Amino acid sequence: MSCTRISTVGSAITIALFVAVSFVGLLAAAVVSVFAPSALALACDAAAPGSHAGIVLGPAGSGVVVGATEYGGPGDPSSGTIGASGADLTAQPGSYAELGGSTFTTATAMGGLPYMTPLRISWGARSVIAYKRDIGLGGGPIEGHPRVIDLWWELAGSLGIPYERGRWSGLVKIERPPATGSGQLIGAAPTVDAPYGSSTAAAGSGTTIGDGCLPETGVGVPISPGSRAVLLADGRAAAPIDAPPAVKGVIAAGNRIIGVPYVYGAAHGLPLSEVAPAYDCSSSVEHLLYGGGILPAVYDSSSTGLESLGAAGPGRWITIYANSSHVFMYVAGLRWDTWDAGGSGDGTAGVGWHPLVRDAAGFVARHPVGL
Repeated sequence: MSCTRISTVGSAITIALFVAVSFVGLLAAAVVSVFAPSALALACDAAAPGSHAGIVLGPAGSGVVVGATEYGGPGDPSSGTIGASGADLTAQPGSYAELGGSTFTTATAMGGLPYMTPLRISWGARSVIAYKRDIGLGGGPIEGHPRVIDLWWELAGSLGIPYERGRWSGLVKIERPPATGSGQLIGAAPTVDAPYGSSTAAAGSGTTIGDGCLPETGVGVPISPGSRAVLLADGRAAAPIDAPPAVKGVIAAGNRIIGVPYVYGAAHGLPLSEVAPAYDCSSSVEHLLYGGGILPAVYDSSSTGLESLGAAGPGRWITIYANSSHVFMYVAGLRWDTWDAGGSGDGTAGVGWHPLVRDAAGFVARHPVGL
């Protein structure tokens, strides 16, 4: 079997050499109105067995049988340990790669899923939740079904798939997990009673995550009761169960970059869909707003520019405070900031969530329309 994945470490890829894999994500085909919550439409078509068209994933509880391959591990010299997203896959064993291309824009075998999209993956009588952290080139059909997904070898092992040094291929069932609850957490999905391809629906709330052609803002985030975000012990935020999908998407994006270094001017000039190695105040806020589908990936502004975006005054869910030298924001009552400015007990200094309210004198308050 040829290598179906692109690794960002210097390993031998037998299909082609690619330079600077770009995490550009899902760009809208039309101009997105700034601060108007939107769904960036994707082209997707149903895939019959043997077809190379994109897979359409239905609502939670429904699924589709697809061709899958295994990659990575000590016996697979063609795959490294760093995903195209920059994630260390050895530290993130619950990872999968969407196939079809050499960038996050072109790897669209499953419709072009956003980075960190969770999927319930079943093989035999086992089922796990995994997250998109990688991409790959793909290949021909497997047993008459399109090859759309690569399973990191440790993920494959948790399903009981035998390790074959990156050469295993077979059929798995993929489906969307419920939008809320413990099913979002890796390893938390219950074992299914019937093998993939059966008519047994996965357990869950039945809440629809999306129709397979829209970005899934708000998935893959811990959920808390009520209407306020909760700071967790590991620095992540739990999104309120009552929050709109855009707000959950903002929180999910923040959780992915907590603790990265603050560097003045960092991440500007990069698409907001890319996870940068460092951020400053405005680039981090804009990355989160992109995660909620509020800003287009091409948006790039300083804190001064954020003084005039959206609507004036505080919002119900999101309030941005900006001036010529700094910007921070509150999301469902929890502050996103790049430094410890709330006094004693405000948490570790650096990019991330902070529990305390800080002085907003000299800042202009703005909010996304409708939020």
